[in-house]
Amino acid sequence: MSRGVPARVIAISGTPGVGKSLIARHLAEALGAEVIELSEVVLKELLYVGYDSETLSYVIDESRVKEYVRTLAMKRGVVIVVGHYSEIVDDDILEKLFVIRLNPVELLERLRRRGWPPAKVLGNVEAELIGVCTANALAEHPRSKVCEIDASGRGPEDISKEVIEVLQGVRECRVFVDWLEREDVVRSLLSSGVLSLQE
Repeated sequence: MSRGVPARVIAISGTPGVGKSLIARHLAEALGAEVIELSEVVLKELLYVGYDSETLSYVIDESRVKEYVRTLAMKRGVVIVVGHYSEIVDDDILEKLFVIRLNPVELLERLRRRGWPPAKVLGNVEAELIGVCTANALAEHPRSKVCEIDASGRGPEDISKEVIEVLQGVRECRVFVDWLEREDVVRSLLSSGVLSLQE
């Protein structure tokens, strides 16, 4: 149908609660792109193979999700894929993958306000602390395509502006966040009792 339109995917990843969806909406508006929320698409299109009651999440059908994203990107030209597993996008159609990072102390407060079960809060705060989404992205894509954005204390408009500047080459695409090196972050999580739960 739109064979002449090259597929271009910009992926937004990050631990649940870091603000991916809001950032993607601002970005889509600025770029005239369509947003694909992976978690919504997986449920709507039944692109899963089961449900994991331990992590309280669906187990995706990876090949079908990849095909869905590719097909939509071929039709639309530019799409923004959002999800904590957006590294699933095939490398040949991926322009950049932005991993939104958030101070784990800030994330902890956000997730608690959402009323999530303590185990789910703990799992996500730990994932952010050790950089699981960045590690997953780097396992699937070259470092030159993986860009971290520190969203701590910032709004979605400001963050999406930074994303656009990286896409334009005005800012450098880099991996630089290491919460474990931040003594204040680790100390705060320990004093909140979150990290002691794993013992």
